[in-house]
Amino acid sequence: MPSPLARASGRGGDATLIVAAAIAAATSYTTIASDFNIGVVVAGCAVLGVLTVLRLTPQVPSRAAFCVALLIGLVPQWWRPPIGNVDRGPLFPLATGLGMLASVLLIVGAVVVVHRRWLLGALAYLSMSAAATLVVQASARPAIDVWVIFQQATRGLLEGRNPYEMAFSGVPAGQTDDCFNYLPFTFLAALPGRVAFGDVRYGELLVLLAGSAMLVWVAYRARPAERAWFGMLLLVMAVSLPGVLRITQQAWNESVVLGCLLAAVALLLSDRAGLAVVPLALALATKQHVVLVLPLWALWPSFGWRRALTSGALAAGICLPWLLANPGRFYGCTVGFFLDLPARPDSISLWRFLPAVAQIPVVIALTVGAYLLAHRFLDRSTASLVLGCGLVFAAFDLANKQSFENQWLLACQLLVAGLACRAIERRDRAQGDASSRTELQRS
Repeated sequence: MPSPLARASGRGGDATLIVAAAIAAATSYTTIASDFNIGVVVAGCAVLGVLTVLRLTPQVPSRAAFCVALLIGLVPQWWRPPIGNVDRGPLFPLATGLGMLASVLLIVGAVVVVHRRWLLGALAYLSMSAAATLVVQASARPAIDVWVIFQQATRGLLEGRNPYEMAFSGVPAGQTDDCFNYLPFTFLAALPGRVAFGDVRYGELLVLLAGSAMLVWVAYRARPAERAWFGMLLLVMAVSLPGVLRITQQAWNESVVLGCLLAAVALLLSDRAGLAVVPLALALATKQHVVLVLPLWALWPSFGWRRALTSGALAAGICLPWLLANPGRFYGCTVGFFLDLPARPDSISLWRFLPAVAQIPVVIALTVGAYLLAHRFLDRSTASLVLGCGLVFAAFDLANKQSFENQWLLACQLLVAGLACRAIERRDRAQGDASSRTELQRS
């Protein structure tokens, strides 16, 4: 009979998974601040902190918790599909239907006999991939600054122009039109989609699918392990959470960040830490706040500070040509823009509830607190590294002046991916996990 500690460890995996699903669902159902989603993210972050301190995460969750988490995610996918600010084509219902079908296939995969689970997981991954591709095809001309500036920046790049010196036309009133405010790998990753299909979103989606497919392949290669199949289902769940279709549709570059991070994790699990330097550098050269997780990678023995410095240097090298071309403009668009960015009253965070004098200190304190939790209470497995990245992003998002669905989704996807890595690691350092192993052996 499992010990109380073993039972608690299993429940820790369940709680982590359900918290991640709940935050993703709440921030997708209401994509700007409400009492509902702010309450969910605050409670969820508190639970994650407690689980980390008690060393109850990352652990492999139960199949029951997996099914409950997927059912939670189906609610906003059904009631709040991404129908706003786009010209919807005839294939839009098929896209959203395939997105929900992926979750249904995952639920079935968790309860059927073992030899069918890999097939159902693969079908779920293909269903989600098709859904994301079709949602781009069926969602023309998103009325959002991100898509407009990415489209025009990549066109300018093809014409030999510097995206950081451009102003952008056709941006909805009140949104950014005078700066390309992301790092260069954003438009470099989006460029193939612009060239091949006329839309940057296909290029961003390609990065996400490539990175996630690499990690799914690692899970497949580990299939003699008793829980590798469950790791594969959890990975597919990570890219099927509510909000994924909206992120893809709106061209937010979290999809690029996640794809690069998953590729780095896949290489780390394959004992190719030297190669993992490259995709981590690409993530760092995509969006500014990714640098927050670089200290974690430096602290983890399987990666180390030398490789972390190399990734940072490579990311800086990617940015260097545009910095040298126009230092003032590059700094103003990628750093000064965010320092001067006004707070949003609809941010899904605690920023607007804090006294002005406490706002920045609280952001710093929460982020540092997440580092301390990860360093002190997580083991040094790859699963803990991935989950630690999710914790750091969640802590930062909790008090940042502009935190929305896209930022919260990235944190939740990393939390789920961390649980998936626990299931497929060849050297599982988890303790007190006997209850989950017993359940999976009996299935």
